[in-house]
Amino acid sequence: MDKRAKYISSTVFSALIVVFLYIVLHEFGHMIVMLSAGATITEFSISGAHVSAVGGSYTNVSKMWLHVNGAVFPLLISYLYLLLYRRSIKNTYYRVFSLFLGVIPAASLLAWVFVPLLYMSGNAPSGDDVSMFLYTFSQSFHPIIVSLVALVLIGVSVLLMIKKGVIHNFGEEVKALR
Repeated sequence: MDKRAKYISSTVFSALIVVFLYIVLHEFGHMIVMLSAGATITEFSISGAHVSAVGGSYTNVSKMWLHVNGAVFPLLISYLYLLLYRRSIKNTYYRVFSLFLGVIPAASLLAWVFVPLLYMSGNAPSGDDVSMFLYTFSQSFHPIIVSLVALVLIGVSVLLMIKKGVIHNFGEEVKALR
């Protein structure tokens, strides 16, 4: 297989796998909180990107964790993966997959940057994880804190990808196509 075909197949396959993994980890993040609150899981759907439960005893803190853990759990897995990333591996699939595994969880935090701004103007989407989090959080704290924390977490992802060589190695793969 020539370099270009290998790169394209690695990109498509990596994107599909990482999006699938992100959905699983996102819903699993919600499920962890549901189970810790004593709820019974009634539905877990990857294709519908949804988890449902009945029962459970939720405090304001556990309600906030329920909504934020969908983003935090995949992000923590991404951080762990990036910390274990080996710069010396020259496999195209590994390099492309690693970039996606760093970028997609970080990019999902963009909603946590912008929805608080919409929330402050009264235009936040209803039923969204970020909005549901903000309904409780903003009773005690300013919503802009959520935006700032999300920006810091995105920055951590970018710094990890730079420091561990993920972005550099991906650049090498792109240069090799010329």
